Amino acid sequence: NEFTPGSKLDTFCGSPPYAAPELFQGKKYDGPEVDVWSLGVILYTLVSGSLPFDGSTLRELRERVLRGKYRIPFYMSTDCENLLRKFLVLNPAKRASLETIMKDKWMNMGYEDDELKPYIEPMADLKDQKRIEALVAMGYNRTDIEDSLAQSRYDDVFATYLLLGRKNTDPESDGSRSGSSLSLRNIAGNDANAVPNSAVQSPTHRGVHRSISASSTKPSRRASSGG
Repeated sequence: NEFTPGSKLDTFCGSPPYAAPELFQGKKYDGPEVDVWSLGVILYTLVSGSLPFDGSTLRELRERVLRGKYRIPFYMSTDCENLLRKFLVLNPAKRASLETIMKDKWMNMGYEDDELKPYIEPMADLKDQKRIEALVAMGYNRTDIEDSLAQSRYDDVFATYLLLGRKNTDPESDGSRSGSSLSLRNIAGNDANAVPNSAVQSPTHRGVHRSISASSTKPSRRASSGG
């Protein structure tokens, strides 16, 4: 499957619990909208520890996805809930774009002055003599190296050249947004509101959940004994 802007896809692929409603309906779909739904399922799962839509059979799962109702754990922050509402929307035309999501408050928490932006792949330096000499020292033929780089063949020579250019740095040590500390440390403190681990109930414990519909903006609050 290869997505081309303006054309639709028709292949049902991926794990069913993460599939968007239009896939279950057998409709042709736009790639980005389906990806946004899947990202919403992933976010919900990472924050809550359970899937927003699940079922013992594929048929049951399909019914729940098409119904679009899921529960928000009591410990989830309002900002995170608002972001989920942008992801998990039954109508793909009303689902938020990735550009909109990158501007979301929760996504930029702690980085308000450095709003998340699309990643731009830097131009590769394909004339690094140090790496070329390293490849020669490894036994590669110089002519083969130069030909692979000039033609961007993406063969073993090209791959090894790129690997030699990777910097061995710890992303958590440079304060960059690529570090995992954003999601693990900062957000854990914000979303759990500094509640100790022992006080955060798992989805199998009794607690208050907000019941949300992917087609509605009005949540209802009710107690639940399950996830």
